[in-house]
Amino acid sequence: MPSFEKNNTTLIFPRYRKLSRKITGLLQVWAVLLIFFALLTLFLPARIGKPLCLIFFMLNGSFIILLLSWVKNIKEFMKETGLILSNSKELMWAMDSQLNVTVVYGAPEHISGNNAQALLNKPLASILPDDARDRFNAHIRENLPFSMECLISNGENSTLPVQILAEPIHGSGQDTFHGIIRDISDQKKLQALEKKLNNSKKLNDLGRLAGSVAHDLNNILAGIATYPEILLLDDTLEPKVRKSLTIIKESGRDASSVVSDLLTISRGIKEEFQILNINTIIERFMAALEFKKIKAPYGKVEIDMHLEPELLNVSGSYIHIEKSIMHLLINALEETAAKAGRGHGTIVLSTANHYVDREKDGHTKQNLTPGEYVMLEVLDAGEGIPENYLNKIFDPFFTKKEMGKSGTGLGLTVVKNTVLNHRGKIFVTSDENGTKFTLLFPALRPEQPITNQPASIKEIKGNGETLLVVDDLASQCKIAETILKNLGYKVFSVTSGIDALDFIMQTPVDLLILDMVMAPSISGLETYRRIKKIRPDQKAIIASGHSESEDVLKALSLGAGTFIKKPYTILDVGIAVKEELDK
Repeated sequence: MPSFEKNNTTLIFPRYRKLSRKITGLLQVWAVLLIFFALLTLFLPARIGKPLCLIFFMLNGSFIILLLSWVKNIKEFMKETGLILSNSKELMWAMDSQLNVTVVYGAPEHISGNNAQALLNKPLASILPDDARDRFNAHIRENLPFSMECLISNGENSTLPVQILAEPIHGSGQDTFHGIIRDISDQKKLQALEKKLNNSKKLNDLGRLAGSVAHDLNNILAGIATYPEILLLDDTLEPKVRKSLTIIKESGRDASSVVSDLLTISRGIKEEFQILNINTIIERFMAALEFKKIKAPYGKVEIDMHLEPELLNVSGSYIHIEKSIMHLLINALEETAAKAGRGHGTIVLSTANHYVDREKDGHTKQNLTPGEYVMLEVLDAGEGIPENYLNKIFDPFFTKKEMGKSGTGLGLTVVKNTVLNHRGKIFVTSDENGTKFTLLFPALRPEQPITNQPASIKEIKGNGETLLVVDDLASQCKIAETILKNLGYKVFSVTSGIDALDFIMQTPVDLLILDMVMAPSISGLETYRRIKKIRPDQKAIIASGHSESEDVLKALSLGAGTFIKKPYTILDVGIAVKEELDK
């Protein structure tokens, strides 16, 4: 803590004022005596009185002029010091043995909401809240220098974070303590910003970690999530075997979903955005088997939908917006069911076109960039989120439920990062009647329906075209070969970029299915670059366990048709191959 010297401005300033008053009074008395002495010399003989009067008058006149210059300097100093202190965000004080304020300068109104006169001769602790008052008085009793922080009320419904620095005064007959009350609101904002930056760094580190393991993990999951799907194509399977394979496949998909969530929260993922209508995403998701499984344990909880018929489109990632809707509904179902005791409860799911024409939005009560938005809201009927949790609910792995029984703790983090990746805003309000999440996405005026995806494997069958799978893992080659042969293609595979170059020079192929990360051979990007030099019109699609990394984007810019992330389904790879061959 900084030390307060005995000649600190806080103490010098009032002493200067007292000294100025004393000098002024002395000058007045001196002037009276001077006049009296001058009159007295008039009655003395002229030869004695006149020279003596003249000498005395000159000496005292010089002394008066000197004193007046001192007083002027003191007043100028007081004026300049007062100007400096009046522009300070600090309140400087001293107090006597009764703990009453004797000196106060600086910014009393900014700090406490009271002027200096209202604070003088009153206990300094009176402007502190109860808990801080007790700590302050305890420190004073110790008669040692101290520093403490607290909140001070500086007006109606307004509080200010402050730091109190204090030190005892030794050898003073009046004041016993002096110090500073400092506004630290800027410091607190800086600390909050640093914390936010640290959290952002943690998320980025987590994203990099997720990306580094995603390729290997997704390759492993391909055998669990994709191969059962291939086996399920066999119509002769016994029901028990089919059921077991289905369970294995769904478990693999669930694991892959967690990996995808980790990649989403990294916020470094680049997605191929398309023009979407959120109503369509909601309707498709609510009609899907996956949602029916999610909703089944909460059968008595109702979902009341209010979808704007003329909802504007957005530019976005279908899968990520769908996952955000899923996570919000899962949370809403859990909260509503918990309050209702698995009885009846209603969730309100709504969409609307929202126009912001001023910086302060009337609906969200937040500052927003003026413009058109598509608004998605989910309102549950739960008990609400405690206020001390509201700032934490979007943190990765944070959950107020028991871990392992209610997801991974990534759900709301995925929602927030998805919204931010779409240049949108997310707000949450909560009380004892429930919690409402409001998502705003920038709206698009052009009308464009979502492309209808093939509904069955029959629609994506090939016609004997020749394909080459390039992947450094033999297991991945085997999975891709099996899928594509079942779809009617002639398929070859190699496990390195060099082998792919040798194959292409000998045997032309209609399409490459190319992995990006291949060790120790050349990368997928470099492989495609070299193949393009041999066959400039070579078609290709990218299949990788990574998200759309920089290498993937560079490969797409070279002419690769699309990107599919492992582990992929039969439909995923079948659609990608069919669309690229048909170009």
